[in-house]
Amino acid sequence: MAPQKKFLTSLCQICENVVSATDYNEALFSLVKNATKCLKTKASSIRLLDRTGNTLEIVASFGLSQWYLKKGPVEVDKSPLDKLVLSGKIVQIKDVTKDKRFQYPREAKKEGIKSVLCLPLKVRKRWLGILRIYTGKERVFGEEEISFISTLASQGAVVINNAQRYQRLKRLYEIGKTITSHLEIEKVLYIICQNAAADISAKGSSILLINKETGELEYAATYGLSEQFIRKGPIKGDRSITECLKGKEVIIEDACRDERIQYPEAVRQEGIKSIICIPLKVKEKVTGTLRIYTAYQYKLLPEDVEFLNILADFGAIAIENARLYQHVKIEYEELAKSVWEWYSWGERQPRI
Repeated sequence: MAPQKKFLTSLCQICENVVSATDYNEALFSLVKNATKCLKTKASSIRLLDRTGNTLEIVASFGLSQWYLKKGPVEVDKSPLDKLVLSGKIVQIKDVTKDKRFQYPREAKKEGIKSVLCLPLKVRKRWLGILRIYTGKERVFGEEEISFISTLASQGAVVINNAQRYQRLKRLYEIGKTITSHLEIEKVLYIICQNAAADISAKGSSILLINKETGELEYAATYGLSEQFIRKGPIKGDRSITECLKGKEVIIEDACRDERIQYPEAVRQEGIKSIICIPLKVKEKVTGTLRIYTAYQYKLLPEDVEFLNILADFGAIAIENARLYQHVKIEYEELAKSVWEWYSWGERQPRI
């Protein structure tokens, strides 16, 4: 009972430390640091899948040298170990220098790593990445240790997901402040495009508005797109992802082959794989679209679409605010002109 009580006490304390960390990097570091110390191992690391799902990127580590962390990319297709873990398996290797499933055995030997325990990080149906525990001596983890670290990994995955959502809320707050404090519509729309692309590691994004006279979509702001792509030709409202202009979010996973894309060759040359299209609405009327272009094949995540919808709403608000401002400005200038003309005819200053 003593080891179980020890693990339970440590788990409660670690979970409290991790959960209380609202900063994303702080939460991740707290997780790897406490996992290492509690199990009395050499080091720990967290690698999260990038948006392509092909590479595991280091986001937190404890006890590992910078040299080892920069040894090279961890590509899922080239790492049988990571493939197995990302299928939901908990895997431990007694000697990484002799196991062919480990991607960098020579580098691990130089770093002084002997054994490794790998656990998947998952929230609901979403694979986030992998938690790795490294030892300096050959070691086989017991059932109680694996049960303990599995619980910690599950808790950590939830915290990572929550921290990511918290970071999104912070960005939305900052964008909201920008919208309310700036009348420069071009700057506001550019910031929205920039955040939309950055949030899901996209190649670029754009805001397109409907020209009421021609029915064509015209660029109001872009981010990350080449001039060649932007100038590819007129974008017809009745030929380019028309469902979005009817008020629906549209996810096109294979943009080069989808019939809803007006310029598939331009899309291919730009290196675009998928397109996310979110309608911009003002009083339930669609005035344009927010489009996000990815260089990887995008798979729908509801939280992504929720975030992008909020950005699209911000864009619509900014556009409407700019329109109202211009309207008021014109009316003011006309009124001032009328008053001045009237005053110049009179003998005394008018009371307004």
